[in-house]
Amino acid sequence: MKPIKHFTRVIALFAAFYFGLLLPAEAADKPCDQWVARAVSVQGIVEARKAGETRWVQVKLDDTFCAGDMIRVQENSRAAIVLSNETNLRLDQKTTITFAGIEHKKTFLLELLSGAAHFFSRFPKSIKVLTPFVNASVEGTEGFIKVGEEKALLSIFEGKVLASNAVGGLKLTGGQSAVAETDKAPVLRVV
Repeated sequence: MKPIKHFTRVIALFAAFYFGLLLPAEAADKPCDQWVARAVSVQGIVEARKAGETRWVQVKLDDTFCAGDMIRVQENSRAAIVLSNETNLRLDQKTTITFAGIEHKKTFLLELLSGAAHFFSRFPKSIKVLTPFVNASVEGTEGFIKVGEEKALLSIFEGKVLASNAVGGLKLTGGQSAVAETDKAPVLRVV
């Protein structure tokens, strides 16, 4: 009788360990129902942090990201990301970005906290990029945004952009650029 009790306890402990510790970890790594971005090229050290987590993990080719996930690209590194709306995003070294989600089923929301991003697509897409200095509502096929410590540079190659912040706003069309600094409205800039 004692061997059966001991065996039952071992099975119960194993089951508690498996269901209590292993399954939550698998659920945390489980991808979301609707991914918003996918890594198509990773060079150097590129890391991701899932929404609600504090741990950064190495990004691998074909990793998918959900709304709220962050990516950071380390020095001497870069990444290419395809958004779910088929926009291509090239992230330069020292870039940190959050995939904020999709607004009104067609406008893609990004938070560019630092670094530089070049975006392009075959057909005009709607993207809203939030930075510490300026928010850019883009309707177009190609543009560039760089966020530094004290300002942000925005260039639109094809399409149009409304660049705005709490102080003012500015409309840009293909071939134009603007700079926005802390507590100043965006201004046209020749690049």
